[in-house]
Amino acid sequence: MKNMSILLIDIGNTSVTLGVSRGSKIKNLTRIKTDKCTSGDIRSIIIETVKDVVLSGAALCSVAPSVNIKFIKVIKKEYKLNTLIIDHTLDLGVKIDYPEPASIGPDRLANAAGAVAKYGCPVIVADFGTALTFDIISSEGAYVGGIITPGLPLMADYFSEKTALLPHIDLKGGRGVIGKSTTAAMRIGAKLGYRGIVREVISELKKKHGLTNAVLCATGGYAKWVLANLDVPFKFDKTLTLYGILKIYKNSNDLSPRGSTVEQLVYYDVTSRR
Repeated sequence: MKNMSILLIDIGNTSVTLGVSRGSKIKNLTRIKTDKCTSGDIRSIIIETVKDVVLSGAALCSVAPSVNIKFIKVIKKEYKLNTLIIDHTLDLGVKIDYPEPASIGPDRLANAAGAVAKYGCPVIVADFGTALTFDIISSEGAYVGGIITPGLPLMADYFSEKTALLPHIDLKGGRGVIGKSTTAAMRIGAKLGYRGIVREVISELKKKHGLTNAVLCATGGYAKWVLANLDVPFKFDKTLTLYGILKIYKNSNDLSPRGSTVEQLVYYDVTSRR
């Protein structure tokens, strides 16, 4: 008998990560570049992700709203399911102590929900994606804000686009402290520089904001590479965002009016960008 599962989708600026739930576990991780998200490619990646399960629901968080409807339509057509869109109005399992909750990225809300459910609070989540974000959940279980810095992909793109002689580099890989080539020097600089950012941000948060005992949690595609052997005790959790989406899905009793039909979801996507 196949397992009943939830399809979980995290749509980022650079890539989309998909997985399915198996109880509280996230399995069948797959990825696609956000700029490659044609309807045909989306259909293929979803079929690959859910190949050995039976879906009973779907949920997504997104920082690229124009891509949402493509996933929603494929899920509706192939599996006859509505898709829950993560935002601040849902039951996150986390309070929000923030002036404009609607401005918080849905992926950051999912990270907060997942981190509190897994690790308790206070907790600081560092997400190493297109941007490097730090999100803080207080000892009272409230999302109180965060810090955003440019991510490693942005740095690599900027170097190659804005300089005549610096190449576009593959950031991962390489060893040593002094580069013996331009690409090695850039790669080492990126890694050491970002480790410095992480140390300084965590030091400031712990010293000045009463977060001495906060659990440190890291996720995102570059987290493991940047944090390897760092003297800051992070828990690396590659499925944290999808786990948070799952927790929010389970907290929701139904899909809410805007999730009842594809047409309403189209309307929601359009109006949310006004």
